[in-house]
Amino acid sequence: MEYKNIVKQKKSFILFTTMMLVVVFGIYSLTIVENNLFLSNLVKLKYLTLQANIYLNDITNRLITNNYQTDLVLDDNRFELRIDSIIDQNSTIYYIIINTTDDTPIRVVKKLQK
Repeated sequence: MEYKNIVKQKKSFILFTTMMLVVVFGIYSLTIVENNLFLSNLVKLKYLTLQANIYLNDITNRLITNNYQTDLVLDDNRFELRIDSIIDQNSTIYYIIINTTDDTPIRVVKKLQK
C-alpha cells in the first residue's frame, strides 16, 4: 500500500517539475524575443534618423548654393520635406523640416539664415 503511494508522489513530483521547467523556459524565451524585437526597432529608428540627417544636410547645402526652393525634392518615399521661409529686410530664414511618412517618430528640423 505504501509503495503505491510513493510511486504516485514520484509521478506527481515529476509532472510538477516538468510543468515548472516549461513555464520557466517559456518566460525566458519570451524575454529573448522581446529584447530582439526592441533591438531591431531601435536599429530601424537609428537608421531612419541617420538617413533624415543626411537628407537635411544635403538640402541645406543645396539651399546655400542656389536660391531656388522649388527644385528641392526628396526621392525617398519614406520621408517628406517641408521648407518654410520667412523673408526679412536683409535676409531669408528657412526652416527645413524632414519627417517620416509612416508612424515612426522621426523628425529633424534645421533653421538656416541666408
